[in-house]
Amino acid sequence: MASVMAGETVLAPNTELAAALFDAVERTHRHAGRDLWPTPRVRDFSSWLKDQHALRQLEDAASLRVLSDIEERELWRSVIESSESGRDFPEPAGAARAARRARRALYEYGIPLRAIAAEPSLETRLFVEWNQEFETRCRSLSCRSADSLLATTPPCMGLAWMESSAWRPVARQWLMAHARMLAPPASRAETVAEWCAPTPEAELAAIAHWALENLRRTEGFRAWVCVPDLRLRRDEVVDAFDAALAPQRFSLSDERAAPPYAVAGGTPLAGHAAVAAALETLAASIDEVRFEAFSALLRAPQLQASPAEAGAAALLDVQLRRRANAQADLATWLGLSERIAQAQSLGEVAAVRRLRAAHLALEEIRGNHPMSRWVEVWVRALESGPWGLRQHWSSGEYQSAERFRELLATLAAADGFFGALSRRSAQRILARAARDTAFQAQTGIPAVWVSGQLHDPWLNYHGVWISGMSDRRWPPPVDPLPLLPAGLQRQYGVIGASAESQMQFALDLQQRWRARGAQCVFSHAGEDDGSAAAPSPLLPPDAAPLELDPPPARPHWLAQFEAAPELEQWLDEQAPPFAAGERTRGVATLKAQSRCAFRGFAESRLMSERLERPVPGFNDRERGNLIHDALEQIWDELRDSRGLESMSAAALTGMLRDAAARALAKACRVRDPGPKWRGREHARMVGVLCKWLDLERLREPFEVEHLEQGAQVAHHAGLDFNVRIDRVDRLADGARVLIDYKTGRAGADWRGERPDNPQLPIYALLRPESLVAVAYGRVNAGECSFIAESERRGIFTPRGQKSKLEGMRSLAALIEIWSRRIENIAADFAAGRAPVAPTVQACRSCHLQGLCRVPAALGEAAP
Repeated sequence: MASVMAGETVLAPNTELAAALFDAVERTHRHAGRDLWPTPRVRDFSSWLKDQHALRQLEDAASLRVLSDIEERELWRSVIESSESGRDFPEPAGAARAARRARRALYEYGIPLRAIAAEPSLETRLFVEWNQEFETRCRSLSCRSADSLLATTPPCMGLAWMESSAWRPVARQWLMAHARMLAPPASRAETVAEWCAPTPEAELAAIAHWALENLRRTEGFRAWVCVPDLRLRRDEVVDAFDAALAPQRFSLSDERAAPPYAVAGGTPLAGHAAVAAALETLAASIDEVRFEAFSALLRAPQLQASPAEAGAAALLDVQLRRRANAQADLATWLGLSERIAQAQSLGEVAAVRRLRAAHLALEEIRGNHPMSRWVEVWVRALESGPWGLRQHWSSGEYQSAERFRELLATLAAADGFFGALSRRSAQRILARAARDTAFQAQTGIPAVWVSGQLHDPWLNYHGVWISGMSDRRWPPPVDPLPLLPAGLQRQYGVIGASAESQMQFALDLQQRWRARGAQCVFSHAGEDDGSAAAPSPLLPPDAAPLELDPPPARPHWLAQFEAAPELEQWLDEQAPPFAAGERTRGVATLKAQSRCAFRGFAESRLMSERLERPVPGFNDRERGNLIHDALEQIWDELRDSRGLESMSAAALTGMLRDAAARALAKACRVRDPGPKWRGREHARMVGVLCKWLDLERLREPFEVEHLEQGAQVAHHAGLDFNVRIDRVDRLADGARVLIDYKTGRAGADWRGERPDNPQLPIYALLRPESLVAVAYGRVNAGECSFIAESERRGIFTPRGQKSKLEGMRSLAALIEIWSRRIENIAADFAAGRAPVAPTVQACRSCHLQGLCRVPAALGEAAP
């Protein structure tokens, strides 16, 4: 505090320690009762060096400009990709990261480049080659990299620096020569403890529970927690700490209290909602967009000003699923959306209007332009589209968008670096920059800080907890830098290059950690594969077992469920009776009611439908309709089996081609997947239809009496059900056969008291006169066949057998049984009976598991 109050600039080795010290100074001022104080001059060393160089540039305009992080990443990427050796790398970005890190190590540890060249190997040769090309390009651009700034930074007055093991040798030497060292705060009395957890999840739960107990017990409690593999387990860490310290995040209440903990490091900027919506909008303007991507963009919260607008977008999405192709360009999507919205009386859908405005802004310019011009267009498009509703954003969304603006400003200032770019190239650079930029919303430093860095926290805390201290992970394994000779790294003291340096590093950190907290806890856990792990032998021998009885690691929702009061259960299986103004869905209603009464109620009365998903080409429903329409045309021309037998092969092929073409033309008036898919489907249909007619030739003589009659009404239990019979044939003796086409899987699913599909019985009840057989006509490329209920032999094939008719003497007697069953099913539906009681196979084709929650929906046996 004396250093800060004296106006000195305090330098920290990284941004995390700088933020912690800045917050500590601010907190000290508040605790002292001050309302106003000078902004603390606490900076991380890297950004301070860049600022000092910028100040020198004001005096000397000829000095070299420093590459931004984005420019440096892109330059390294370009160097690798353009090199002859780089063409062999499956991921040049990884090689670029390794080369950049190796170059930084040269400056951090003072390793001469000539020393690397003196140890020839494939790796060193590649690095020297890439580094030389990098420097050549920097000179041509009149730029320099940030890692070389320290060598040209003159002494500066009023500097202090935090003594820490995180400093690299060259920086430490410079600071010792030109700044005043600030030792860490005085050590405090300590207790050292050890904790062993069976699994990594249990270890995280123990840490969170320890923090919760201390927050409750000690006023003003502050803790520093180290999770070394935080980068890989960030979601698990957040889930464990939320379960203990912020359960309100998972409740249905509107409570939004800030949690008493924060996790350092941030996540890629591209993953934050406001930025993701921006990037998705820009990406949609370049290539064809899959329906899933356009659907998500259409329903994005950033494009909805109210629940009503979100509802309109959702309704439009449902209609698009029925009319859209699998992918299209953005202009096509928007045009189709506007036409469907008008046809369905949805009015102007706000999300479509905003996307249209963004699209028009992006289409203003074409060709190659400087990055600043593209940034100008992007900002205008985003302001018209996903960023037009900033007043509805949360603080986190606003901060992420502002960080994205800063990134755009950095790109706009780099015209000389990037030159003229196409929109595609410019947006690729933008997308990479957003993925490579970490972001974390600023909430201050809360009571519990979770870090992923193995470093000295420098400040004093009430508690310090370091996880992952098993014999397999501590001290850290040897991990030399790629591209640099390992022996040279050991010679210059690169941390991680040797077992000795890792050992010394670990021992030094342990001493520092012990001095930072009144309580210091070291923990370890078994491995993810279930194997046990022992504590590191390096841990302090005086560490006592921690007295802590945390809850087991488990999902937060389960803990809340077990803590909830017992609720009174009420089984509601009775819906209101069917009202006069309601309508059934024809056979589909009775089919659903028979399979599960709740399903009949949900689908027919709650209008719960499975969302379609556009696919390339024609979907199963459309293919079924195509076959139905083509067969209707074919038999409308042939009329009977004699017409089929008398037609030549050439004439029959021509008729099939024509029928398939007309069916396709009819379907494409609703949705046209394009000429490629029309051609494929036409060829497929001709083959399937030819195969089907070969089967029809085996039947006994028949005449087609009725084809695809208009909707007829079946009356059951006082309700009307619209039905449409595919085909009725009359045999030579006047008997009738009823056929329903199936283009997918088909079986005898009409039998039993609760048939899975009562379709054929319903048709039979509507046309029972002289009926001797009902059948599914299975028409598909895999197999063409009849699946029938027949009271005599030979109707469909010469060797065809009569069916068992469920023990009845004739089909007429069976129809009477069917009548009773259908009446019972219809009566249950009319009365509103809706128990969750599925048949054995019903749950396999149901989409309502989220509503009914039967055991079968959870993978158990159906009742």
